[in-house]
Amino acid sequence: MIEFEDVRQWVEFDLTVRRESGYRRGRRLSRRPSREELAEAACDGDGYLREAAVERLAVSTDPEALPLLLIRCVDWVRPVRERARSAVLSKLDDAALRAMLPLLGVLRRRAVDDWMTTLLRDALPSVLDAALAADDRESRRWAHREALGLLPRERLLEIASTHPDFVVRAICGDALLDRGECVEELLAAGAPKVRVRALTLLGPEAAVARLADRSSAVRAMAQVLVPDPAAHYRTLPVSFGALAGLGETGTAADAPLLERHLADERPRIRRAAVRGLRRIAPESAAVRPLLTDPSPAVTREVVAFLRGRFIDPATLRPLLARAHPLHTRRAAAALLRDHGTWLRLHTDLTLLADPDLAADAHQDIHAWLQHSAATYTTPSPTLTTEIEAHLGRLPPETAREIRFAGTVSGSVFPARHAGLRSGGMGTVSDDIGPCESTQE
Repeated sequence: MIEFEDVRQWVEFDLTVRRESGYRRGRRLSRRPSREELAEAACDGDGYLREAAVERLAVSTDPEALPLLLIRCVDWVRPVRERARSAVLSKLDDAALRAMLPLLGVLRRRAVDDWMTTLLRDALPSVLDAALAADDRESRRWAHREALGLLPRERLLEIASTHPDFVVRAICGDALLDRGECVEELLAAGAPKVRVRALTLLGPEAAVARLADRSSAVRAMAQVLVPDPAAHYRTLPVSFGALAGLGETGTAADAPLLERHLADERPRIRRAAVRGLRRIAPESAAVRPLLTDPSPAVTREVVAFLRGRFIDPATLRPLLARAHPLHTRRAAAALLRDHGTWLRLHTDLTLLADPDLAADAHQDIHAWLQHSAATYTTPSPTLTTEIEAHLGRLPPETAREIRFAGTVSGSVFPARHAGLRSGGMGTVSDDIGPCESTQE
């Protein structure tokens, strides 16, 4: 006997049986098939066998009959699905519909026709709460879209304000805004997309109060609606939204104000200050010390700020020591890799001894071999010696590829020539002269 705790598992059963059975014509159901045999026949690759199984399932009272019939309702063979549909309609009462709701949500997405969608839509009023609470995200969102005309204003507002799925919140919030209802309430508690729309409906006066909103989309709309938003940000109390907004609209003259908050005890404030300085004061020297900030989020912003600027590698290498937190080591490695192909390779070889970053280093070394090894620059003699000393940490084949690339040999030469000079698979050689023309 085949049983599943989740009725959606019947879909996987259907696919598995079809894949294993193939298509072998001529098979027939036995006169008294077992439940297992009947279930497998209903999912077989042979349409005639599936149709015969549907005939038996239509009069069966076994619990697996209904989910199997529902699956055959979206069969790709018309006679099979038409027979299954006529049988299903006689078996689907409200209790059965609630039990099969997760399966119906999955089957509705099969591109046969809209029969299953119509069935669900017609039955929605009787299973409304169950459909709105469906585990399947796509089915849940579909149910909310279909239920907009069934839900009262208060219920829609509650969903738009508190539902954990922001897409569902937007569906219900947009429905209320289409009617011009609950605009102020949605501006305070709706999904960001809904609050942006509510803000456009309420105008500039409401926008001033939303300049420091936690959502960047809402702040951006408020900045459009309010003349000279930076002047407002300069007078607002310190908050994440206020500093973020000042960084989005301010000028270089506002840099000292942001720099003062780099020492704030709240990571979000420090992160907003760094992000703002990256826009209005990209040369600020106050950001560099935050590379060792205890917050990974702040450190990520600092790395984004420092990228593209020269930082003495001698100040970054000590940060790779395992005494530093993982996010600090990762940040230092990212900046060192930006210093050029050889320092990138040296950094990766150094990190092979770090159990937290060794996997990333291996991956980057393979990327280096594929995309960056063919270069005409050469490392310094000191860096060459250090790279050679670290190659023992790599598998012999990988170390051989690096040496072949010409990075650590006694006399470094361009990688694309190195292959032919050492008997490898080079593509260009100084020893090959121009081809003679075959044209007269």
